[in-house]
Amino acid sequence: MELNAAVAKYLEVVKEYRQPMPLSSFGLPKDELEAMLGAWDEDYHLHRHFELLSPDADPSGVRENRATYSVRGLGYSAIVIHESIREVLAPNANHDAAPNAANDAAHDAE
Repeated sequence: MELNAAVAKYLEVVKEYRQPMPLSSFGLPKDELEAMLGAWDEDYHLHRHFELLSPDADPSGVRENRATYSVRGLGYSAIVIHESIREVLAPNANHDAAPNAANDAAHDAE
């Protein structure tokens, strides 16, 4: 899955940046999803724009859909994508889905 499509899917599911989404919501086979997330995690330019959440760290609203995926030897069940991902997306990507810049700015200031 291309990055633009993954971000579009994320926004389709959670409606705004900085909200947890179960990894299973990408709708990809386990091995394909793990490879995609592993590549993102290793990419310096992408890694800072998302957080992978372990099953113990994901919020209660995500737990009912919990499936665990292995990324670089660690188990994760959800993802949070920051609005800053827009910096690396192609110019023609859809960025109109309810951005939450105030929360991103507040989080980045921490």
